[in-house]
Amino acid sequence: MIKRPRIIPHTPGVYLFKKGSTFAYIGKAANLKKRLASYFRKNAGGKVSQLLAEATALEWIETLSEAEALIKEAELIKAHRPKFNYLMRDDKSYFYVGFTRDTYPRVAMLHKTALDGKYRRVIGPFTVGSQLRQVLKLLRRLFPYCTCKELHKRPCLNAQIGRCPGYCCLITTKVYPSIDGYALVDRGAYRKNINGIIAVLSGKRRRLLSQLRRKMRVASKAQEYERAAQLRDQIAGLEDIFSHRALIEVRLQSDKWRRIEGVVRKLAGSKSKITRVEGYDISNISGTSATGSMAVFIDGVPAKSEYRKFKIKTVRQPDDISMHKEVMRRRLTHPEWQYPGLVLIDGGKAQLNAIRSVIAGSRLRIPIHVASLAKREEELYTEESQKPVRLDSLPKPVMHFFQHVRDESHRYAKKYHHKLRQISYREQAAKT
Repeated sequence: MIKRPRIIPHTPGVYLFKKGSTFAYIGKAANLKKRLASYFRKNAGGKVSQLLAEATALEWIETLSEAEALIKEAELIKAHRPKFNYLMRDDKSYFYVGFTRDTYPRVAMLHKTALDGKYRRVIGPFTVGSQLRQVLKLLRRLFPYCTCKELHKRPCLNAQIGRCPGYCCLITTKVYPSIDGYALVDRGAYRKNINGIIAVLSGKRRRLLSQLRRKMRVASKAQEYERAAQLRDQIAGLEDIFSHRALIEVRLQSDKWRRIEGVVRKLAGSKSKITRVEGYDISNISGTSATGSMAVFIDGVPAKSEYRKFKIKTVRQPDDISMHKEVMRRRLTHPEWQYPGLVLIDGGKAQLNAIRSVIAGSRLRIPIHVASLAKREEELYTEESQKPVRLDSLPKPVMHFFQHVRDESHRYAKKYHHKLRQISYREQAAKT
């Protein structure tokens, strides 16, 4: 019978029980030392005792994270099909990721019993469904893809939060030759997203990172700065997923937002949970090239694919309140954008009341709460209180959240305003 090794690392990784030159069992662990200790308990069970009796060697491969261990384990099980992996489990307990044969392939997590001819590619087996689901969730932020079972007329909810390109599940893109915030790119761009996910789940992450870095350098040299920034974010995101802290940070962020959201909901007077917060700001100089911005936060995190910008069309004078009202009226004409639980306006009580009147006049059936934040005094006005609340009197995470929303909406409005002014200067210069 194989004996327990004296020194085992506490790191994540994959462990390998071998019988001679063949693999008897392959498993993964968040902590190799703790996981392997369970095999050498007195009451480990019949199949484990049989494994220990037949195995002649125990090895392991350390990884940076649980995510990397999950993918490495699947790769090795598929390659070697160890005897005890199938004795200790049946096919129903393994998970697979399937990619359909559609023009825009859908991605589905499933059991082997659910496999059929509609899947062009299947990757697996994976042993832990919850971790696989989390990895897919993280990958979807970097490589958006579609999961809709049917085509529909308007962009889906996932498109609104940046997890779907927005055009792949429309009945016809002719209805939307261009969609605010959605670029109707070709089929090839969608395929690149799918190929990126396949590469990661197939254990080819390093090769993919090398390709992305090369493309980023090319885009930067060609002064395609938006494309270079997108590639940079994908690279950083992949590195985060496979760092030891990645999955832990996702859980921490979720727990952090739950604590913040409770205070935000109380301040807003909302009876329902608030998941989406939109921040609005106006940027103009003497009323010229005036712009409005909408910054979006989902579960406390900026959703930059959801940001929107507005060129002020009906207000010619430097009237901040009227501009805010125009922006809100136009925003509410877009039901395909998910409505927020709270909107945060740059300004004071007058701005808050103006936006309340626009929302009330729209006769929406869902409640949208309003707050305004005065920059100079750092005071928060809400519908629930007659007096403003000083930001520094709130818990620091809540104060920082409101400041973050305010700063993002201000930055985005100012960026668009500068762009319009530059266009205006060039047009004037061309006339002279």
